[in-house]
Amino acid sequence: MTERLATVTTVVDSRPALVEQWVATELGNSSYVVVDRNSGDAAVIDPLCDVDRYLAAARASGWRVAASLDTHVHNDFVSGGPTLRAATGCVFAVPDSSGIAGVDRTLRGGDELAVGSMSLRAIHSPGHTPEHLSYLLVDADGTPLALFSGGALMVGTMARPDLLGPSWTYALSRMGRETLQQLLTLPDALSVLPTHGGGSFCGSATSNARVTTVGAERRDNPLAQARDLAHFLAIHAKQGRYPAYYARMAPINRAAEPGAAAVTTSQLSVAAFDDAVAGGAIAVDCRAYADFDAAHVPGSLNVPGDGPFSAWVGWVVDIGTPVALVAASEPAAEEATRQLRRIGFHDLRGWLDAHDWIADGRATATVVRCTMGDLAERILDGEHVTVIDVRQENEWAQGHLPGAVHALAPDLPGIAARLDRREPVAVHCATGYRSALGVSMLLREGIDDVWHVSEGVEAWSALGYPLVTSA
Repeated sequence: MTERLATVTTVVDSRPALVEQWVATELGNSSYVVVDRNSGDAAVIDPLCDVDRYLAAARASGWRVAASLDTHVHNDFVSGGPTLRAATGCVFAVPDSSGIAGVDRTLRGGDELAVGSMSLRAIHSPGHTPEHLSYLLVDADGTPLALFSGGALMVGTMARPDLLGPSWTYALSRMGRETLQQLLTLPDALSVLPTHGGGSFCGSATSNARVTTVGAERRDNPLAQARDLAHFLAIHAKQGRYPAYYARMAPINRAAEPGAAAVTTSQLSVAAFDDAVAGGAIAVDCRAYADFDAAHVPGSLNVPGDGPFSAWVGWVVDIGTPVALVAASEPAAEEATRQLRRIGFHDLRGWLDAHDWIADGRATATVVRCTMGDLAERILDGEHVTVIDVRQENEWAQGHLPGAVHALAPDLPGIAARLDRREPVAVHCATGYRSALGVSMLLREGIDDVWHVSEGVEAWSALGYPLVTSA
């Protein structure tokens, strides 16, 4: 597990403007630091709550954090605006109808907030949420320099309209189409800098690109090509399920309580780890699934740290539940702690070095890992195997193994009692990542004969075996 915010990209570099993009890969999100190099004033747009890295960058570069702005009430992470305000005294600005407490400024469409000689001009852009604002960065002459679009315009799509529930989905979809049409009237060459991107459950983005232009989106975005509202709705309705913790984020963000600026964690002895688990903590192993499969603490969940770690932990563990981490190193544990803090976990008991558990002579559990070829061979030999596909519905519909059971990893505890325990259970996804979590969840439910299939359906198909598609 590596630090996910260690790499910062300059996306706008024109006097006096400097814009840096800070990517949280595990969330599929970007925050932005906007600097007027003449004055040294800086604004942070959609900051994460672990603000120590923004503060360190400001100190190193001589910037003054003058403002923090949210584009909308976030459903996927805890805003760093309140903590930045507490740490720096900066202005905390949010959309007018957001209901966020304790802010310095509420902005409506057309309002501006100065960043040195430049301004961030609010554009009301509902669709992802009703209060959503995009921010147009303009220079002293009013020339547009960049659009911070939040979820109103992403690379190849827009953020999903269904997070507020079914009663809002149609209205937000209709608003979203109007927003898209409005934003696409901006100059073709204007840089579009979204908050949500590839890997975010807030949208259906398939591209890993995190920067685009108005012209590129007018030309290539399928939603921009929609013939009419019905066609737009049909395209925009293709959304997968999203993590359970999303339901907890809006209330936290509206309360706007500042947190600790820095992230700290402590290493646990084996005895202290035992005490934490005995006291109700869930053991979450953030090591690679190959290491987990080889030997792990019995009863622990495996959510590898090299993917959307926090999103999946927040899907299967309530953010109010204490967590004790198992990691391969201190940097990995610190990064896992940072990521869990970003989505509201605060009762983090510390971390256990997996090597210490083994060195202490404690019992370990293992997982049988196999390829699609191994699975096919066992089935052709007449062995009865329950195959569980834990991918999203759209992936399942495009092609799945004959006779497979479809259930996302968070749903597996609900079906465990119905599984035939006389048969082995083989769990697969597309890459081995989501199936790692699925396997560990079944083991926690007492299903002992579980195989971890480390390949996807493409490997099955490549062997010449058929796939079943769903309408």
